[in-house]
Amino acid sequence: MTETTSNAENAKPAKKRNVPAADINFGNVVATVSTKWIANDWLTLKWLTATQFQTNTTSFNTTLEARLQEGSTRPQLTQSIKALDKSIDNALSYVKGYITNKYKKENATSYYAAFGIEHKGKKYVFPTDQNKRIAALKLMIEAISTHEFVNEEYGLAFWTPIKEQYTLLVKEATKTDGQVAVKVGDKNNLKNNLKKGLNAIVNVLKANYPDTYKQELRDWGFQKEKY
Repeated sequence: MTETTSNAENAKPAKKRNVPAADINFGNVVATVSTKWIANDWLTLKWLTATQFQTNTTSFNTTLEARLQEGSTRPQLTQSIKALDKSIDNALSYVKGYITNKYKKENATSYYAAFGIEHKGKKYVFPTDQNKRIAALKLMIEAISTHEFVNEEYGLAFWTPIKEQYTLLVKEATKTDGQVAVKVGDKNNLKNNLKKGLNAIVNVLKANYPDTYKQELRDWGFQKEKY
């Protein structure tokens, strides 16, 4: 339905919340509010003290920084794994050629499983799952020796370092993902607790400054226009 001028004029502007959603903005706000609360002991909550809020604020920002730092290495790991995947998939066609030349085309596919090659759709490929691919690389190295392709261009000298590099990179990626997941969980728990504190402080300021609460909120660090 076409929007009329009347509808556009009557549409309510989107309200910006006092508490930002983005982690970095949230961290900046809680840091400012925490400092302000420590300096204004008149503001009290029965379930939360200024000191507790300050401790949670420090923990949140420290955890957020650690999560960003640990996650920053993941793109490089992903790119390195992709590069190895490309090399593996390219070399696989040559190994298929070795098998065909030695055992004839009509028999070639019966040897593929020994080399870690699986049938998927209408193609014979290496597994795409990273852990299965590591297992397939181990089979490839064993089969290269068993079927006497050791000295070929894509023989033992090629596949051995590929397996070692791939295994190491996948291990590092898995470790990084686990560490990031833990930090995200810790960060989210702290954020939920801090968010309750921020909302309570907003309500206290509104109750104590019914006519000037907007200015007070800005003074305490709640600046909607920044987020």
